[in-house]
Amino acid sequence: MNDLKSEPNLTPSAKRRRISPWWSAAFLASLFLLYGFRPDSAFAITVWPAWLGAGFGFLLSVFSRRLRGALCLLWAVFVGVFVDEAKSLPRAILPAEMGQFRVVTLNCAGGSESAAREVARLKPDLVLFQESPSEVALRRIAKEVFGEEASVHHGIDASIIAKGRLEKVQEPRGVSDFVAARWIPATGRSLQVVSLRLLPPVMRIDLYNPAAWSDFTTNRRARRDEAITMATNFETIGIEPDLIGGDFNTPPDRSVLGAIVGSMDDVFAVAGVGLAATCVNPYPCIVRIDQIWAGTVVRPVRAWVERTENSDHRMLVADFRWR
Repeated sequence: MNDLKSEPNLTPSAKRRRISPWWSAAFLASLFLLYGFRPDSAFAITVWPAWLGAGFGFLLSVFSRRLRGALCLLWAVFVGVFVDEAKSLPRAILPAEMGQFRVVTLNCAGGSESAAREVARLKPDLVLFQESPSEVALRRIAKEVFGEEASVHHGIDASIIAKGRLEKVQEPRGVSDFVAARWIPATGRSLQVVSLRLLPPVMRIDLYNPAAWSDFTTNRRARRDEAITMATNFETIGIEPDLIGGDFNTPPDRSVLGAIVGSMDDVFAVAGVGLAATCVNPYPCIVRIDQIWAGTVVRPVRAWVERTENSDHRMLVADFRWR
């Protein structure tokens, strides 16, 4: 047991400066509840990745008067449950299964053609854009990336380009937060694909201000309502997406996104390697708001994040195999 008697080299004054272990224990219990249940009223906290709180919690444990080993172990459990990188970093050293096709999603920073062109180096088969360039520019970019096999479905905000055929699905009148299409590559199999961009996030760090907490709460509820409306629109146009990707403007969270993602897999959570965050690029890149979710038709074998030069988002890249 790590207590004061086991630290003979510490002076009495140094021993007194040690922190009560109950600070770390209380903080740990609080974060377990917040990230486990994710209430709307705590979105000002849970919008941030869990490793930020875990890092502070480990420090509290290290400087505790006693129970340091037990507290650090409990924090390790928290990290294993709630921190994406606890799984994705170890995966980076494992050999990857070869994918059969590659998907990239990227927010193009207000329609930047330079940003959109950055996907070419990843050699994708399917690209989901948000804040998309104009239709003329997008067709030009699609031809540069895919040659004569290029197909384009351009929307007001989100767009899709692909190698192979895209059968457009007409969105309901006045809808601008997603586009949908049936992608038919050369293999002859098909996917119903959605590219989307949800409600912009709250950009506040003044958490001492009650108004900031209220703004975060309202934003999360509004995004849930948007997801419910989008799911209704999916039913209206008769699609059941096999692949949904884009700029969700929120961390992956089924309690908010459940209406549209249902039982689909969060691709990075299943097969991600390396660091997960996609915003803000280049630094500090902390929050994982760009995501791909996949249904049962395909299986993700590897996913990772790539830095960009011309966007405030990083690209999310994912390799898949047909099931």
